[in-house]
Parts: sequence; C-alpha cells; structure tokens
Amino acid sequence: MLTVLPLALITKANHGKDGKTAEPALQGSVSDAVTKKPLQGVTISITSSKMHGEKEFVTDASGTFKANQIPAGEVTIILEKKGYKTYRREGVILKPGMSIKLNFDIKSEDEDSEVFHPLLRMMEGG
Repeated sequence: MLTVLPLALITKANHGKDGKTAEPALQGSVSDAVTKKPLQGVTISITSSKMHGEKEFVTDASGTFKANQIPAGEVTIILEKKGYKTYRREGVILKPGMSIKLNFDIKSEDEDSEVFHPLLRMMEGG
C-alpha cells in the first residue's frame, strides 16, 4: 500500500508578465516513506486531456519539484524512481491561477513485500 500525504494546499494568484492570471503551478516534494529523507531523481509525469502528451519533471537534491504551465483541469500525476514502487494519483484538479503544493512519501520496492523467501520456510521446520 502506498501512502501519499498531501501536507499542504496553497492557493494564490499566479500572475504572468502581462498581469493576467497564469497557468496553474504544481509543486511539492518527494520523500522515502520509511526514512523520510528527500528523494532526488524522481520523475514526475503529468498528463491531462487538455495536454498533448505528458510533461515530465525531476526532483532536485532536496527532493522538490516545480511544474509550471500545466493547463487548468483534471490531471494525473505519476511518480517513478528505480528501486521504488510507481505511484499514480488521478483526479487532481488544477484551477486557473492556482498553485498547489503536494508532498509525497513513496515506498521502496522491498517494503511490504510479499515475496516468499526460501530461508523462512527452512526456519519454520517443515
């Protein structure tokens, strides 16, 4: 089971150079679910019916990302990093001029593993 903790939701006007309301911005951070350490190199893919293809962003050394110029509407966010379970969150609503901050905790592939280990069977004395 993957745990996602949206710690904060910030709404504020996001104005472009011409003074008009800009596209929504999505920002946040990604951490290891167990160690709580920031994760660098997590690929964040954002898709929506209003976009052609997807937009990709990568977390920096402090585990943070910022995605600007995402069309308003419903988006899907996918987080991927080697050694970690892929996380997918659908139905995130972005409104014009809104900035959303999401913080994600993702689990390593080893965590909550239901993989059978032969050594455990031998120890059971079967």
